[in-house]
Amino acid sequence: METQQKLPEIFRPLLWSLKWDALDVSKDRDDIIVNTVNEGTLEHWRWLIKTYGKKTISDVLTRRLESEFHPESLNLARVIFSLPPLRNAR
Repeated sequence: METQQKLPEIFRPLLWSLKWDALDVSKDRDDIIVNTVNEGTLEHWRWLIKTYGKKTISDVLTRRLESEFHPESLNLARVIFSLPPLRNAR
């Protein structure tokens, strides 16, 4: 039986729209990354990088639409994760 990895409690306010007890670090990776980039602190971002790695985070963010991010958060993510321009429409 596979044990799901739990998120640190500091992520609860960032993921308020998701069912906290059912969240899994692997299965819910994309939602965790997007919400953390938008709303997280430096401490959250450090956990993301340690847990997923910059390449994985970059891959997840690159598949998303630019409109899913706060402009200031996206600008920081572009610098830290070397993101190319994101799509504006599907």
